Amino acid sequence: MPIRIRSPEGELSYGGLDEVRQALSTGLVDPTDQIRTSETEPWRPVSEVVGRPARLRWKEHFHWYVLTAVLVGMYLVGFGIIWMLLAVGAHALWRNTTRRGPRGGIRWW
Repeated sequence: MPIRIRSPEGELSYGGLDEVRQALSTGLVDPTDQIRTSETEPWRPVSEVVGRPARLRWKEHFHWYVLTAVLVGMYLVGFGIIWMLLAVGAHALWRNTTRRGPRGGIRWW
């Protein structure tokens, strides 16, 4: 039984709901177009009968992106802090050991 779809441009005929789903996913049919599966049935929106076309739902996976960004940021900041502490510590140790204390000895305080 052919399925008829009515759009502002005209009417189309498809062999089954699978063909309508494929046309909806490729953009040939709009979800707001009207569909009728039999002659006795009233016209209804395509999205009501077939459903909406599949799309990327980035909001469902957004928390993984945020978690990855936070962990990479923490890694880079932590890595930078470690190098900064090493550089400051080495400089402080070098400055402290190169200054001579009283009587020409090495000053550790």
